Amino acid sequence: MAMTRMVSLIAMTLALNAGFSLPAAAQQTDPVPVYGSPTSQEPPPLQSTPRQPPPSGEGIQLYTRPGYSEPTPVAPAQAPPYSSWDQGYTGMEPEEDDGLGWLPPGDLIRIQENQGVRYASGGIGESERDELNALSNQFNLRLLFAMQGSGNYLADVQVNIMDESGKTVLNAESRGPWFFAQLPPGAYRVVASVLNQTQEQTVRVSSARQSRLNFYWR
Repeated sequence: MAMTRMVSLIAMTLALNAGFSLPAAAQQTDPVPVYGSPTSQEPPPLQSTPRQPPPSGEGIQLYTRPGYSEPTPVAPAQAPPYSSWDQGYTGMEPEEDDGLGWLPPGDLIRIQENQGVRYASGGIGESERDELNALSNQFNLRLLFAMQGSGNYLADVQVNIMDESGKTVLNAESRGPWFFAQLPPGAYRVVASVLNQTQEQTVRVSSARQSRLNFYWR
């Protein structure tokens, strides 16, 4: 009897010990997670890479600012020896010759004759125009040669004057823009040629007054 009770006590003791040990094992098997503040980690410091100089003589363009220099003075242009001429004149400077009708310096205009008709030409500069104006009352026909629009004077104009029958009564070259002729009274056809162009006009001259014709080239 006593033996049976002792065995029961031992069994109860073992059962109690087993009951207390089960919760502990369960606690060890399923632990409760613990949340804490996250650990902050600082980034590693940046390491500066030293700048490498470019290879010598490669990829570099050097520009040099040009230095300032004083401008070279320009000498003023000298006036031509015929600066007193009209700016509009485009002919050549008159040349002296020892032919018929040549006059010494000072008398620039020479009166010539062709087929019995007296004529004179010129007008290069004020001196020649003054002389022609002084002689103009000796002629009954006056011609002017110039460029249209600009009014530039022309020289070396070939002049051919024909009467009503078509006969040439005067064939001469005008040395300047003005040409004078003394013709018998009547009707005439005047043909003027210069710059590879020819123009003609008709005119009636008399002994009472001076007739004028103007020729303009384009």
